[in-house]
Amino acid sequence: KQWYQRRVAITAGGESKGYAFCEYMDHKNTDQAIEGLNGMALGEKKLIVNRAGAGKNNNSNATGLPIPISGMDIVSSLNEATEVLCLMNMITLDDLLDDDEYRDIVDDVREECGKHGKVRNVVIPRPIDGQAVPGQGKIYVEFATPEDCKKAAGALAGRKFAQRVVVTSYFNLEKFRKRDF
Repeated sequence: KQWYQRRVAITAGGESKGYAFCEYMDHKNTDQAIEGLNGMALGEKKLIVNRAGAGKNNNSNATGLPIPISGMDIVSSLNEATEVLCLMNMITLDDLLDDDEYRDIVDDVREECGKHGKVRNVVIPRPIDGQAVPGQGKIYVEFATPEDCKKAAGALAGRKFAQRVVVTSYFNLEKFRKRDF
């Protein structure tokens, strides 16, 4: 099932222009995606997400009203639940490099997710010898059941963590177990 359509802008030489267009089948998801993804760290840069034609300084929806912060699940309701929840837009490179901060975040995530179901494991990939690793910047939480994972996704998506809006997605259990991030 296709839940959105995207078109990446490409130059005549086949290079990305650095922007893309997405269209959601359910238009209410548009504002949620904008709220959750705008400003998200992506490597050393931050995403800028807005409505097409809105301009980079426009922070309003099609009606001209400010976009509300929504507590609704931005991504997970659109995919089939698994036992693994991927939390995005929560941590920075500095968080990963500071051992105390890293342990605090692991404990906080385990505690908060435990309110919604049985947590089996929390994995937060960290840089190795100063080199980025796959999955870095994301938090993976393994639950006992897909139902527990779905409860947590619904409760956490759209919430604020360290002044950032949390974005959630389900992640394949086998890939998680192989650490194939």
